[in-house]
Amino acid sequence: RSSTRTASAHDTMSHTCANAVKLVNSPIVTHQGAYRRAARHVRWVRASAEAGPGSTAEKLGVVIVDHGSRRKASNDLLEEFVRMYREETGRPIVELAHMELCEPGIDVAFSRCVEQGATLVAVSPFFLSPGRHWQEDIPALTAEAASKHPGVGYFVAAPLGLHPLMATIVESRLETCMAHLTTGGGKCDVCDGTKFGCKLVKGAASE
Repeated sequence: RSSTRTASAHDTMSHTCANAVKLVNSPIVTHQGAYRRAARHVRWVRASAEAGPGSTAEKLGVVIVDHGSRRKASNDLLEEFVRMYREETGRPIVELAHMELCEPGIDVAFSRCVEQGATLVAVSPFFLSPGRHWQEDIPALTAEAASKHPGVGYFVAAPLGLHPLMATIVESRLETCMAHLTTGGGKCDVCDGTKFGCKLVKGAASE
């Protein structure tokens, strides 16, 4: 009976976790507060499931990789996003990587995950479109990194693509810019402190 109760509890937890993930990925959850509440629920369910009796779940490490830039400001953006992702999801093993042009590379980030106890590494491209980097370059670099760690599994996740929340993000940026231009509202976190963005320009009259 004890084993039956354990299995039943595990199945219930798995079902609840799956539903929570569906909630976070649903286009209905667009308000930032609601999204954070759903994300917290996923964290709670995930932690409960991993701590459950007889759990054989892999210890997941996440590598978030962008293209990489010679501009420090661009690379700092990924560092800030990784910090935000770590806080929002509650995942303990999250590392950043740049595909090229600067360090750390995928190999370094992969090794850092393993050093922290990861038995499965997810490489998540911080890219919008599923182009050549996602199809060829990142998988090749990840396979090379994984070859140094026998027994550790890995996979390359999908890029951002046409996720339903992307429409909400674009609309949020537009609303902030419009408010700045028409009612004197503040700049967004991207434009603030720079000389770029949020400038209303009218085309010259044709002769």
